[in-house]
Amino acid sequence: MPLIPSSQPGPARVWAARVQARAATCAGWLGEALYPSHCGLCLEPGPAICAGCQTDLPPLERPCPTCALPLPVAGVCPACVRRPPVLDALHAGWAYAWPLDQLILAYKHGASVRAERILAALAQEVAERRLHQGPDRPDLVIPVPLHGRRLRERGFNQSDELARRVARVMGTSLEVHGLRRVRATESQQALGRKARRRNVSGAFAWDGPDLDGWHVLVVDDVATTGATLEALAGVLRRAGAARVEGLVLARA
Repeated sequence: MPLIPSSQPGPARVWAARVQARAATCAGWLGEALYPSHCGLCLEPGPAICAGCQTDLPPLERPCPTCALPLPVAGVCPACVRRPPVLDALHAGWAYAWPLDQLILAYKHGASVRAERILAALAQEVAERRLHQGPDRPDLVIPVPLHGRRLRERGFNQSDELARRVARVMGTSLEVHGLRRVRATESQQALGRKARRRNVSGAFAWDGPDLDGWHVLVVDDVATTGATLEALAGVLRRAGAARVEGLVLARA
């Protein structure tokens, strides 16, 4: 009888992933040592991403204020009018397209230090935009959590550093342990909208402090349909949060 391959990653696969991530990190450190204080894209002297390269990032045209879907005219999208989301607002920096999509993938799956440096700078930019929209600041910033199995495979949560930078810009407390992914979910990438909602239903839990009346900001790298952020917003609402917003670098 042929053996059925397990869906769980074996020790060899996990070990190989860790070695690959560490090798990529070492390569990134070397690049940073060779090109300190240079743009990570064009290598011109300056910040992590220079003004010229930042203008090349794909703009997000007239995003819906609640789901960040790009629209032909400014306003709330029809889907959010028909079914108001649990998430109060979603702040997205750019569209998920080249070169931002490649930077996110290089960081998430390759642990690229150069990509991390650029994305952290972009997270700061989106946080500053959010501050300019109004004086109300969140009481708590939370990264979207990974399941323990995925965290062991990858070796880090790509949303943690982004959330740290956002919390620093906003002068707000950061909570990295209260929100947990209690059920491993399959990748959302190949799933449709309804399947994505089913996939993350019941996948999260809140074990942090009482959120009664709090304003919470959840940080991630990319939003596609917003199913993950909606599921998290529901959990945080049930924990007492009065307002839940999302902040992402890119909207697909």
